[in-house]
Amino acid sequence: MLLMQKIGLGAVQIIMAAFSGYCFYSSLKERYQPWQSYTLMALLTFNILASASLMEFWAGAIFWSLPLPLWYYNLFGLKKGFYFSIVVAMISAATLYLRTDTTLFMPYRTVFNFTLAYSSVWFMCHIYEVQRQKTSLFLRALALQDALTGAQNRHALKADFSAVRKKAESIHMLIIDVDHFKNINDKFGHDIGDSVLIKVANEIKHSIQGLSVYRLGGEEFVVLLKGISDTQAYEQAEVIRKKIEQATFHSHTDAITLTVSIGISSLQQGQEFTDFLRAADVKLYQAKHEGRNQIRN
Repeated sequence: MLLMQKIGLGAVQIIMAAFSGYCFYSSLKERYQPWQSYTLMALLTFNILASASLMEFWAGAIFWSLPLPLWYYNLFGLKKGFYFSIVVAMISAATLYLRTDTTLFMPYRTVFNFTLAYSSVWFMCHIYEVQRQKTSLFLRALALQDALTGAQNRHALKADFSAVRKKAESIHMLIIDVDHFKNINDKFGHDIGDSVLIKVANEIKHSIQGLSVYRLGGEEFVVLLKGISDTQAYEQAEVIRKKIEQATFHSHTDAITLTVSIGISSLQQGQEFTDFLRAADVKLYQAKHEGRNQIRN
């Protein structure tokens, strides 16, 4: 019976080694899939727990379960890492209690010490993963956000466009350009110019509740509209145009009034991001060329 158990565990270890090689090869070829992580860790976990349950206890196979939380959290994230770790903790503690030689050790003390050691590894992995996720979210927001206005940036625009085009039947892009912005910088200075851009971004946000505003650079902003008609897109652009026109922007001593020109493009079948953006830019140029404070679609 023991021989058959050893043969069975040996077969599992050979399969695990071969599959590990396959996973390594897949990662080198950039063809690694999530299911491979689940399969590999299932084989590893089964091998450790089966060895601890069936083989000579003094060999110490149970101690290989200590680093398992590290693998779980790194491969599967916070939630799944937590659940997988707690399942292994319970199985390992039960195995220790049932298999400890009562003539040499006190089972409850063995279980207590193992659980304490396992929990310390688990706790550190959990804390690390929580902090890693917070840092990752912060860096992602930093990478996708315009530092001056708080609007999203061009990278965010491209990412959101890719996501939206898979779901929405119709997409419209509005490019909004502040008219004669250079004159504001020249007359009032760049500090006032920056504060004007911040307020413009806020005014646009208030005009399109629930949607993102993107800053392309300089005085140009973009809004993506999904699931609406050409007429509705024009009406939304008009809301933005009027909102900016009616707003008052302040320097240290003077009130500043602004207008914006807006170009609108509608996504065509098979059109890529660059062409979509260029089409809106052409309409924006037309609006500015024809007198500014206008919308063209």
